[in-house]
Amino acid sequence: MESAKTLQKALIRANPKTDLYVDLAEAATGISLVAFLWIHMLFVGTILFGKQIFDLLAESLDKYYLAHIGIPAVIVIFLVHIFVAGRRAPWRLSDMQTTWRHARMIAHTDTWIWVGQVVTALIIVIMGSIHVWSVMYEWPITAAKSALRVDSGYLWFYVLLLLAGEYHAGFGLYRICVKWGLISNRRTAGWVLKVITVAIVAIGLGALYMFKKFGGAL
Repeated sequence: MESAKTLQKALIRANPKTDLYVDLAEAATGISLVAFLWIHMLFVGTILFGKQIFDLLAESLDKYYLAHIGIPAVIVIFLVHIFVAGRRAPWRLSDMQTTWRHARMIAHTDTWIWVGQVVTALIIVIMGSIHVWSVMYEWPITAAKSALRVDSGYLWFYVLLLLAGEYHAGFGLYRICVKWGLISNRRTAGWVLKVITVAIVAIGLGALYMFKKFGGAL
């Protein structure tokens, strides 16, 4: 990550507009990932209506090559987002300690949200990579495979990944909207995003419950 920061600084020195382009790339990839995450959770949530509907949707994604195109595209967007968004994150221990002291001293809500973004980003990078690898290893996706994975000890893993992912997505979208002036009322926008986040988390927890239930019956 330090080498990435060095490269970004060199690019900015070469072209003063580079920082603007990097910020735009961060916003675009961030919004794209939020959209993917919410759509993905709605897909996973189809398990609430039964294994047959979940499997039918999974088969359709394969049949029309949506998964084959979408997964590589999401991975590329994810890597680009890490590169452009990580340039301001405190990756060294000394930087983390300084950030923590400043956050406590300032005691500002948006500052703590940013700290939460950094923490959840680390969780997503590590646990998200494990999730993608496990899904790809057991391809194709089926309700039975997902249920067995959740029932075999991954339940709390997915609960933590769900909470971290939705926190990062909801507050990340809020920060993008504030930064680029896309909202006129922060309070209203904040509540709307919180309601959406809670709804998505509820769908995710419900899906995990159903997978756990189906897994125990297999």
